[in-house]
Amino acid sequence: MSTRLNVRAYAPGILVGALVFAVLYVSRLYSYLLFHSLAELFAVVVAACVFMVIWNSRKLIENQYLLFLGSAVLFIAAVDALHLLTYRGMSVFPGVSADVPTQLWVLARAMQAAAFFIAPFLFGLRVRARTWLIAWSIPAIVLVGLIFLTDAFPACLDANGLTSFKIIAELVISGVLVLSLLGLRRHAGRFRPSVLSSLSWSIGVTVVSEIAFILYVDPYGPLNLIGHFLRIMATYLLYKAIIETALTEPHTVLFRELSVANAALQEREIAAVRAMELSEAMNGIDAAVNSTLELDQILRRALVGATDVLGADSGKIALRVGDTWTVKYVYGLPQELVGTVLKDSEARHLSIAAEGRIPIVISDAMHDHRADSALMARYDIRSLLTVPLVAADEVIGILTFHMRSSSKQFDANGREFATRLAVALALAIENARLYASQREIADTLQNAMLFFPQELPGVELGHAYRSADELALIGGDFYAAFELANGRVGLVLGDVSGKGIAAATASSMVRTTLHAFSLGGARPAEVFAATNLALLELLPDGVFATATYAEIDASTGTAVLCSAGHPDPFVCTPGGCVRYDARRNRPLGLFDDSTYEEFTVTLNPGDNLVLFSDGLPDARRGKEFFGDERIAAALDDIRDSDPQLIVDTLMAAVAGFAGRQHTDDIAIVAATIRSS
Repeated sequence: MSTRLNVRAYAPGILVGALVFAVLYVSRLYSYLLFHSLAELFAVVVAACVFMVIWNSRKLIENQYLLFLGSAVLFIAAVDALHLLTYRGMSVFPGVSADVPTQLWVLARAMQAAAFFIAPFLFGLRVRARTWLIAWSIPAIVLVGLIFLTDAFPACLDANGLTSFKIIAELVISGVLVLSLLGLRRHAGRFRPSVLSSLSWSIGVTVVSEIAFILYVDPYGPLNLIGHFLRIMATYLLYKAIIETALTEPHTVLFRELSVANAALQEREIAAVRAMELSEAMNGIDAAVNSTLELDQILRRALVGATDVLGADSGKIALRVGDTWTVKYVYGLPQELVGTVLKDSEARHLSIAAEGRIPIVISDAMHDHRADSALMARYDIRSLLTVPLVAADEVIGILTFHMRSSSKQFDANGREFATRLAVALALAIENARLYASQREIADTLQNAMLFFPQELPGVELGHAYRSADELALIGGDFYAAFELANGRVGLVLGDVSGKGIAAATASSMVRTTLHAFSLGGARPAEVFAATNLALLELLPDGVFATATYAEIDASTGTAVLCSAGHPDPFVCTPGGCVRYDARRNRPLGLFDDSTYEEFTVTLNPGDNLVLFSDGLPDARRGKEFFGDERIAAALDDIRDSDPQLIVDTLMAAVAGFAGRQHTDDIAIVAATIRSS
């Protein structure tokens, strides 16, 4: 902000100043005492006027600088008045030392310098003007008392002229005034330009005046005249700053601090709105991330959304591959960059961000040593924001955004947003790795659990499976078909409580146990009884299984079945498909005293025995279940088909009914006696 004087605005003051100078000069020719009295009286009267205006406007003035300064001038004027009245030849205080007026002069100037020096530190405070008045009265009264009543105040004038103390004091006062001017300039934004200009010139002119009073040797010399005239000018400039502000332009006094506060409030509101926008964008990206387990989709969606909301021009994701960085995804950049392996010289900022594990903002990417200037120039990148992706205490990648305009920069809200995004993406990458690991386990278990032959001696088979867990393609349902030692065929379908990998692991254990006990020629009820006791020891607490086990004799068409709390099977004949109302015994792995009863079904060649888990009848659409009636209707339409077509059609029917509302595993098997 400029402090140059506006000549037009100060023209009246300049004319008055010229007149005052002329009067003072003429009076000095007539009498130095008259000259001195007029000069000091002018300064005292103007200072007193300044105080009166400030005091009567104190309830309207918010600027503590002006309040403090206006309170101080009352006591400075009082000391200056005493300086005038004790001056040699005034005869108001007879008997006082000739040194007293000079001591009072030094005291007044010291108080003036102190007022200007302290005032800049008071911005932001809310202190009543009465408090400043009391604060100034105490040191003023004490120091004046020291001068009049004691010899404690150092001498300023002796037989040889000015003492060393007086000269040093004036120099110190001048230095303090210079520091005061610097303090004022630090808070330039709190003043109107004209007020700042007047205050600055008042302090500067006072410094020059002090130097003139140090250097003069003859009271009738030019330096003394210049010193007094400059003092009058400094007082006028202070008057101009305070009186004009308080009277001519009262709205400035009232609303200057308010406008500054409003500007700060607007900045905070803008920052808050920006933070809210980024937070909403982050929530949207989180939703997009959580809507799929496909890492490729997650990273692409996040990169596009984040680049747009940050107002960036482009972005990229580079993943750590060994000791290098490989670009995997780009947005707003040529696609041929994908797959590029970045050299150390091209990725220094990436390495720095990775090593420090902190975001890095480069405001001048063209010239900053941390960025490759050639690469930045090639894509016209002016600034960039780089954030490491950290998962399991390991830096697995780097997220970078670019600006192509030098007028745009990444602010604190943008850095915070990018940091939050990096955490979310690192978690997504880690989850993808976990998914891949679990998928590998699932594939292994699936191969072990869901292996199912298409046929066994005399029996044709069909099977279908659908898991409720989108992460793993298997769950708690299981089935198996195997040839028994007596030439018969064993068929089992079961369901372990729970879902996902944990249930799949338990179901593998149940399946293996059932198969093992069936190989010794035991009947289905005996197999279940032995399996139940074994599972009480093998399964974790609270885990149990339901199952239906069938032993089929293809030569006679007899199927002996046993149910351990499992849904009833369906039997399809040329006459239709019906649910066989079987006895449901207790589930496996819950009670050590459970007993199991069998039931027998007769199958003619071409008839189908259909077993399924409870996920089939319990499948829902809203509050409506798929149920046994829909199972029977679906089977009736294809009752003469081969077993695999039957299970596939039934699975398609339930999938079409439930849609995406899929909450349980579904397993279906079918068996038919082949014609001889």
